[in-house]
Amino acid sequence: MLNKVKEEKGITLVVLIITIIILLCLAGVIVYLVFGQNDLEGKDNALEAERDKAYARDIVTMALKVVAKDDSQDENAVDGGSTSEDIIDEVIKAIDKSSNFKEGADGSSVEYITNAGDKYIVTIDTQNMKVKDVN
Repeated sequence: MLNKVKEEKGITLVVLIITIIILLCLAGVIVYLVFGQNDLEGKDNALEAERDKAYARDIVTMALKVVAKDDSQDENAVDGGSTSEDIIDEVIKAIDKSSNFKEGADGSSVEYITNAGDKYIVTIDTQNMKVKDVN
């Protein structure tokens, strides 16, 4: 037992280089995800647009329910007597609190303009009193 094998302590140069390469690859992936094609600001803008569309849809849907309820309680209402322009006017009046909602140019939609200046058009099915689409 004169020749004892030395115990190796620490890490070898090869293990150190492999570890550095793996860390550089991970850092590259993280940088791409944060600053790549769809960076964080782009994702925030898309989320904000979806939130604004959902808000406009919800407000107009609630106003349509109020208008439908008022029409069903109105004794003088004649079936089929309301035009789509009349219904849109009643929806705008039901919303009333927000000046961000206005009658659309085509007479069967409501425009919603955000505080940032983005414009969304809420298309309404006036016969079924439902929101068709928000663009």
